[in-house]
Amino acid sequence: MKHFNSLLILVLFALVSCGKSNKEVQAERKAKKEAEIVAYQKAYKIAVMPTIDCLPAYLLKDSVLYDTTKVDIRLCRYNAQMDCDTAMIGGSVQVAFSDLIRTERLKHRNKLLMHYLTDTNLKWQLIADKESKVKQLSDLSDKIVAMTRYSGTDLLTDMVVKKAKPKYQIFRVQINDVFVRLVMLQNHEVDAYWFAEPQATKALSLNNISLFTSEDADVHLGVVAVMDKVRRKDEEAAFADAYDKAVELINKNGVKYYSALIQKYMKVDEAVVRSLPDIKYTKIGPPRKANLQMARNYLSGVKIRGKK
Repeated sequence: MKHFNSLLILVLFALVSCGKSNKEVQAERKAKKEAEIVAYQKAYKIAVMPTIDCLPAYLLKDSVLYDTTKVDIRLCRYNAQMDCDTAMIGGSVQVAFSDLIRTERLKHRNKLLMHYLTDTNLKWQLIADKESKVKQLSDLSDKIVAMTRYSGTDLLTDMVVKKAKPKYQIFRVQINDVFVRLVMLQNHEVDAYWFAEPQATKALSLNNISLFTSEDADVHLGVVAVMDKVRRKDEEAAFADAYDKAVELINKNGVKYYSALIQKYMKVDEAVVRSLPDIKYTKIGPPRKANLQMARNYLSGVKIRGKK
């Protein structure tokens, strides 16, 4: 027994002596962390929102539809368009999903150099709280609409005002975070809200009322913008190729096939995904000239009216 105990002690001593010291472990952890920081800095970073227009980006990343030796794609997830703007202005992302009102304003107000990789199928719906007694656009008189300033929802609100011809003013409140808007709707805090998908379907599942859609006005403002100051052409080409592969898969399988992905990144449940409309995507292509001009005309009008 003594011989066995002595042997066991020798084995344990050998194992301990072969192990790394605490100092060595700490040094390895530090080196690994520093390497991760460097890798992130070099990565091709894309600003995305928890909205269905960004699904191709989520799919190409999760399914790795690109050559990792050519591009290291990282998704930077934001819940508000304003935060995407900040990332674009600060140069912390190379690409951003956005809309033409925001990007054209950033071009002129912040002197950001950018070009459009493609348009997207970003769409909005104006949805009235079921308890607001708003049943149609004209009922928005003296009511409050949640939107984002200097965005497609700002332009669309102008269109709604023109179409509704309300007796009294329609008030706008800026609520940037898409999830905060949903919470506010559930708490009946304002009268109507602009939502993209899948938040629009979530809002309608709660028996709220759709008043107007961007498709009604033939407005297509969604874009993927590339920052020219930090442009990396080879990685941009790899991302574009992966984007088209993702679009092919989504159109082939249908949006609902990617329920797990939508639930993971867009924070809706399976019932909402099952209720989504049939959504189609287009491959890489420039925004429509008419919509680009619409954005520029709108921003020119905003400046004239005194919104700085």
